[in-house]
Amino acid sequence: MALSKSGNYFISKTSVVLRKTASPKGTALNHLIFGDWLRWRGETKGAWQKVRCRGNEGWIKTSEFNNQRILEINFVDIGQGDGAHIVTPEDKVIVIDAGKTENMFRFLSWRYNLHNRKVAGVDGVKASDSGARKPFNIEQAVISHPDLDHYYGFRNLFAHPKLKFGTVFHNGIVERPVSKAEKNSVKGKKNIKYFSDLGLAVKGDNGKFYLLDVVNSNKAMRDLVKAHPKTSKKYLSTMRAAVDNPANKGLKFKALSANDKHLPGFDGTGQVTIDILGPVTEKVTHGGKNHKALRKIGNEGVTKNGHSVVFQLKIGKLKVMLGGDLNTESEDYLLRHYCGINEDTSHLESVVYELRAKGDDLTEDEKGELQVAESSLAAIVSKGRQTFQVDVAKACHHGSHHFSETFLKAINAIAVVISSGDAEAYSHPRPDALGAFGKYGRGHRPLLFSTEIARSTREFTPVFKFYERIKKFEADLKSAQSKREKARLQKEIEQEKSRNVAVYGMITLRTDGDTVIIAQKIEEPSGKDRKWDIQELAFNNARGEFEYKDRTKSH
Repeated sequence: MALSKSGNYFISKTSVVLRKTASPKGTALNHLIFGDWLRWRGETKGAWQKVRCRGNEGWIKTSEFNNQRILEINFVDIGQGDGAHIVTPEDKVIVIDAGKTENMFRFLSWRYNLHNRKVAGVDGVKASDSGARKPFNIEQAVISHPDLDHYYGFRNLFAHPKLKFGTVFHNGIVERPVSKAEKNSVKGKKNIKYFSDLGLAVKGDNGKFYLLDVVNSNKAMRDLVKAHPKTSKKYLSTMRAAVDNPANKGLKFKALSANDKHLPGFDGTGQVTIDILGPVTEKVTHGGKNHKALRKIGNEGVTKNGHSVVFQLKIGKLKVMLGGDLNTESEDYLLRHYCGINEDTSHLESVVYELRAKGDDLTEDEKGELQVAESSLAAIVSKGRQTFQVDVAKACHHGSHHFSETFLKAINAIAVVISSGDAEAYSHPRPDALGAFGKYGRGHRPLLFSTEIARSTREFTPVFKFYERIKKFEADLKSAQSKREKARLQKEIEQEKSRNVAVYGMITLRTDGDTVIIAQKIEEPSGKDRKWDIQELAFNNARGEFEYKDRTKSH
């Protein structure tokens, strides 16, 4: 591999120590992990190369890096909610959900150095100025469903003049104002009604109600935003932020469903394939026209969550599931759809639990009923795995207790990542969810990761240190004499906040489809040579699947 000072290079080993000198005994400067980006500094000493990586210049071996970018999925600690940042081997950026607060914004600000990025037309920067650049391009943003803790963090991102978004994907369900006149227009009608603020719902031939006002096209979304310029609906105001930002010229909106099969650009022709498993639309006839509609599977919250965009991402031998806020009702619905069954698995589970609770006091008929129910569930799991089995899964609904055990068995993941907040009223992840993730995970030691747990440390020492640093910055800001000094200190405060979000709590998955690591930053490392806690998955050719590489068994 011929090296160039302007080339892009990446750590190719699971774990590498950046050293001050070209020696294995050199002072450790930083701990690097698989996929970290670096620059070559033009110096060679035997088997060692001088590089710059993670803000430090130092030495690593030539054998420890290459020019092959890998897939990176970062599960960002955004508090209560979800937020994932993906970088593909082709260097395409996807953001899936952004939580409710500004944490995703702070993560991206840190990751792409937005504070110091000079963008023409922003902060007085001219296109002719030295170092002036275009806004950073995020090709795809995905809002899995219209829950505040998944989409509202996009508002600051969409409005930021240093960011440009290409396409905003969503599940088609859009909260919008419904006037009294609109409600009165369907009053007393049995087969059509307004479903809360989600638009019209009509009764299908099967007796089920369906959301008719699914917003599928770019024009439909823009028309809806335009029709409600002063709405208090936060979903529409978030979309308006994207429309109103001049940096987003050419932006498009598109609803996704299983009918699309793949996320655009990821249809299997490249290294990464992203299949769309949900939401599942159904054909409903109304007013003489056929509509792609979403079934009402419960109340407003259950329906919004249940029709989350569900992705199955594939690279090489690895499969990853990203499933929004699926719940028991939607998991029943998806299993019915993909397994070709007519009965809800949650009902079969209830039958089994109730009969097992009787112990040995079962009649012969009850024994037969139990056997049939257990056999049916086993068959559903077997067939369900053909669609849903993955190696790594993002836990649906932050580890809520609204889940189907059969669906977890069908997923059969080795590793589950839970995104949940520190200060929220739901107590996520729930104890029964944690137990089920472990019980129904694959292998002898299934892995559970939590953005909340990843941030917890002894006596919260790093939190206090962070607080003290911010207080010092604020004191310096008060005593600053010039506008220039105040601006510099304000920028440093924002950078420190962004770094804190980015560094602690985030769980990162790195893979080329063969080597797989899942890592989280250690808040109080024992040294600069061990800043990451790294778990590795290895492919077992004999079994044809990934397994946890248990380091406790290596000896």
